[in-house]
Amino acid sequence: MDQTYYRQMAALQSDHWWYEGRRAILASMIKALPLPKSAQILEAGCGPGANLTMLSCFGELSAFEPDEFASQHAAQISGVNVKTGTLPDQIPFGQNFDLIGAFDVIEHIEDDTAALTALRAQLKDSGYALFTVPAHQWLWSHHDEINHHKRRYTRKSFKAALERAGFHVEKISYYNMWLFPMAVAVRAIKKFGGAREESDVSMPAPAVNKALRCLFASERHLLKHINLPFGLSLLAICKRQP
Repeated sequence: MDQTYYRQMAALQSDHWWYEGRRAILASMIKALPLPKSAQILEAGCGPGANLTMLSCFGELSAFEPDEFASQHAAQISGVNVKTGTLPDQIPFGQNFDLIGAFDVIEHIEDDTAALTALRAQLKDSGYALFTVPAHQWLWSHHDEINHHKRRYTRKSFKAALERAGFHVEKISYYNMWLFPMAVAVRAIKKFGGAREESDVSMPAPAVNKALRCLFASERHLLKHINLPFGLSLLAICKRQP
């Protein structure tokens, strides 16, 4: 991604409703997994470190990130062992992990099957992988372009990519459902109204930020029990296929 966007992420990731809501959802999903107490955890493509403090609560955490500024910032704010690395060919850790997370990463990589296969190879036989990706190619916008996305996924296409890479998919669901109608409307207005589209990530007023965070994070209670039928993003929990 562009250096400017990494710096914007670093400035917003602690307090912005989207990052906080996603962390709450991810933490809820991880809590439900039967991980060992001393779980070895890897975050692939950690960016400037939005999830590292949360993930550290679940075990011994390592991370890698291709961008030098982002990896240094992530290490500085978290104290986590963050190295420079890329998918699929330069994963800078040799050990096997109990949990691997890649959160809005796979859509940046040209060969998604190769990236997913490389991450599968880092898992223990009993290990889990947790992924998030953006949903629906028809929602493609300037936000995707400035973030250097290669694609967006449907539930069917992402499940197929995971299975090609040798994962057994235990759960796959859309999420960010409550805000889906509003986001679709806003993007349609921008597209057909001729407005200049910018990144979707900007800090709203404090009261709005709090309301959006609570609304987004509340989906974690549903995701524990059901798969959501639509949303702006996808979440998948996988195990290594023997």
